[in-house]
Amino acid sequence: MVSLIGSKALLAFTNFLLLACGCVLITGGSVILLDPGRVLLSRLLSQGPLTTLPHPLLYYLAVGFALAGLILACAGVLGCWASCLYSFCTLTIYFLLVLLVLVAESALYGIAWIWPQCLGLGIVPEELVRVLQANYGVAGQEQFTAAIDLAQTLFSCCGITSGGEYDTSSWRLESLGPRLKVPLTCCKLDNLHHPSAYLDPRPINTSLCQAVEVEQQQGFRHSDGCSLHLEDWFKQQYIIFLIIGLVMVLIEFVVLLSTILACTRLYKHRHNMKNRQQSMEMVEEEAPKRNVGDSIYLSTRSREPFSYSNHAYTMTNSFRRNYHLSEKA
Repeated sequence: MVSLIGSKALLAFTNFLLLACGCVLITGGSVILLDPGRVLLSRLLSQGPLTTLPHPLLYYLAVGFALAGLILACAGVLGCWASCLYSFCTLTIYFLLVLLVLVAESALYGIAWIWPQCLGLGIVPEELVRVLQANYGVAGQEQFTAAIDLAQTLFSCCGITSGGEYDTSSWRLESLGPRLKVPLTCCKLDNLHHPSAYLDPRPINTSLCQAVEVEQQQGFRHSDGCSLHLEDWFKQQYIIFLIIGLVMVLIEFVVLLSTILACTRLYKHRHNMKNRQQSMEMVEEEAPKRNVGDSIYLSTRSREPFSYSNHAYTMTNSFRRNYHLSEKA
């Protein structure tokens, strides 16, 4: 059986873990926000209504991680304070806060695990091809255009399934850009390893990259589509997201168990203290009665017994005369 001090120590330790996890989430969210390439690439993961968001999906996830980390850090500090105060009111507020976060995270991670398409997550090549042909190079879709260019530069690919998708795109049909068959990021670049190569691509040979004959393109244009590379990248981010979520949920669950244990130990401790106090009060109430009885008993025992002496039974002359008695010789 865990003692009262042991339960307090366990609660303090689990809250320290909760505080550490909160700090890790805040740091992780900040690192993601400081990685514009990863955030921009996540624009290609969005489907349906999520494509209309002003920022890529990973931007909101990073902000969510930072906010969740801040909540967990505050909960950890509150839990450490509750373990020191050890009051039912503070422990109840703390328990409800952690329970609320746990339920929300469990629901979010459960949906992301079982049905990621419900959140607009995943790569659907056919949908992405349609979005590319409608939005690449179009005014107001600069973010999506930059995301496609980044993917083509990073994964050395062209288009979603092939470079032929640009032949029927708005970018090509409406001449929204330079008269090229494919974007320059489909070409093999001299400045491939430069961080901003996708913004300022410099092909090794632009004319051969834009050639009509496939034989001339070889060695100067990427022939593979980006869908498989995007799916692999999405799986990596998805697994990292789920592992972090699983660890958070497990730690929060352990914190809830330690809080319940602390509450039960606190209730038992207070119950024992109350019983002990009642016993002491009963003893104090019985003590005066016992003292009175003892004093009466002692006073009775302290009295000397009646002393028998000849004086007690000596008859006087007047007594004899009154009752006509006389002494016999």
